[in-house]
Amino acid sequence: MRSARIEAGALRAVHVVLDLIRGRRGASRACACACAVLMSACGGGTTGDTDEQPPAVRAELAGVVSPGFDLDAQIPEPGSSPITGRIVVSVKGSRGIIRTSDSFGAGPADEHRTSLAELDAPYMLRFSLVDGSFLVSVATEPGRANVTALTTLLVAQLLGADPATAFDNYSAASTANIARITDARIAEAQTAVTTYLQNVLGIPVRSGSASFTQVAFEAKDGDPMYDTMVALNAKLAADGITLTDLSQTIAAQARLCLTESITISLGGSTSRFCTASKSGLPETADPTVMAYVFTDPNGATLTLRVRGNDLLTERYVTAEGAAYDCSAAGCTGLVLGAPAGDLSRPATFTDARIGAATLNGSLTLPAPGPAIPVLPCDNNRYALVYPDFSFAAECVDASDPFGIGGMFGGDAGLPRTAVTFGSALSVYFEDGSLLSITALQPLTDPGTGQPVFFKCVGAECAGAVLGEPELNYDYGPELTLRSLTLAGVQLRALNADGTAAALGAATLQGTFLTIEYIQPPPTLNDCAGATDLVEGQLSFRADPVRICPNPVSGVKNTFVAPDGELTLNVTGSTPDGSGLPSPMLGVVVPAGGGGARISLVDAQQYACTGGCTGITVGAPNVAGERQVTFSGAVLREIESANLPGTRTITLNGSFVAPPP
Repeated sequence: MRSARIEAGALRAVHVVLDLIRGRRGASRACACACAVLMSACGGGTTGDTDEQPPAVRAELAGVVSPGFDLDAQIPEPGSSPITGRIVVSVKGSRGIIRTSDSFGAGPADEHRTSLAELDAPYMLRFSLVDGSFLVSVATEPGRANVTALTTLLVAQLLGADPATAFDNYSAASTANIARITDARIAEAQTAVTTYLQNVLGIPVRSGSASFTQVAFEAKDGDPMYDTMVALNAKLAADGITLTDLSQTIAAQARLCLTESITISLGGSTSRFCTASKSGLPETADPTVMAYVFTDPNGATLTLRVRGNDLLTERYVTAEGAAYDCSAAGCTGLVLGAPAGDLSRPATFTDARIGAATLNGSLTLPAPGPAIPVLPCDNNRYALVYPDFSFAAECVDASDPFGIGGMFGGDAGLPRTAVTFGSALSVYFEDGSLLSITALQPLTDPGTGQPVFFKCVGAECAGAVLGEPELNYDYGPELTLRSLTLAGVQLRALNADGTAAALGAATLQGTFLTIEYIQPPPTLNDCAGATDLVEGQLSFRADPVRICPNPVSGVKNTFVAPDGELTLNVTGSTPDGSGLPSPMLGVVVPAGGGGARISLVDAQQYACTGGCTGITVGAPNVAGERQVTFSGAVLREIESANLPGTRTITLNGSFVAPPP
């Protein structure tokens, strides 16, 4: 009987719930009872013959979302979106696929509630405002995570990067940012932001030391946290800037301190000296003395004069112009480390005294060269110092579809490929190993007036390390990621023809993260029965390159320039007509006679541009066709910046060129 009553009650409960869904009056009053009956019928409740199981606790983040003004205008109007009246916060973990909040209909209207299913800590959160800007926050574990104007500034200080960009790029590959998102560093960042708001902008932080990210508050006037954001917005409006502008300003200054800083105690207070730029140049009066000058964002400078391993003098000048000096034995507490390969060296300050100033921390004395600015990026960046102390330095925009940093690879069996980083650097890879590095921007030799290029090959590229392949699934498909580190790599000076130039070497520093890809090898053409056939024997591979056009995909043509110069081209093909590989061979015969020029583009480019031997271009027959014959013609590889490489291809065979 008990079972029958439960079944009957469950049936009535189902009807009540259906009535509730259909909107029938009276159903809501019966819902609580009906749901209780359903739970009992399904084995729930607290009956004596069942074991009570506590509900599973879902890992999630929840908190207030507020820019410091009315959020209603930031939520789509009913009918404008399939999801209306809902705060949509996106969350990324150090690993896993991005999640969005699912708090529709739950909790206060200005709060988010976001699942962390299959996400690894630490986390980054983002909320999009209707003007295209973003609020960003961080969390180290499930629980509370507010997303506000104040947390956005905190993230800028914490990561030293534009908060929205940092969120976009956050993944397992963001090792530096993952390491920075800790409770201790978040607290330090909030202290720095609070100091900046109060001392620089004159904004009272009414919430005191309450955590921007974790303390519950109400987004309404009278709440200390909310009132602080209201005051912030008023200041931004008065100064004619946006929250994004301020975030980027804070990030730029924080970046400097994340990269390199020391503390300086003076007059009872301690401040942080963060390197904005630094240089190391020999003094004109005595070139044996190196003057290392460090400058912070506010204009304070620290100068160390060194001869060999001996410290001669130190000088610290505050941003206000007050100077403090010491010399020789009077400069205590500073230890100079051994020079590295590029002549940079560490300098460690331990209660080091420069007059009344006390310094603690470590700086790196730069390689000899000009003042290079600290770049606003952790990865995908380089700095190249030329022998005249001019330089090229930049953060490199990602050039791959996933925004990681670059791609290199190619067909298996045709493995030599180049990737260009930024506007001044080309790197050759071969079989997954680094082969050469070339600086693409030449330097003019003051003695000859001719362009000089800088390059290293193979073992010359000491300090260049290609990391081991690592499989990564954070971006959807399986990717093979490899790091490239350039630490004091010396690039030798070369003339445009590849011969050694008289200038000294250039020094290269940099770090990159790349995607490596290897495609299946294409079907090589055996050219069986071909009448037009040129074979090219590569100096580094046994398999020859065969060029034999066919009616499906092969191409032959002849052009005569207005000045009479004759160009004859033939393009190879594969048996299936796919055109892979499709080596292109060209012969140029000058109008005034003289030797022909030959070029071949296969997986690489080869050329003979003068004094070419082993090539014969016959006279035209009655149909206007010409026989082009190769007998041991040697072409040299052409690399980046049109510098000649070390590898060659030797051509033998012939083809009949059509009439012009």
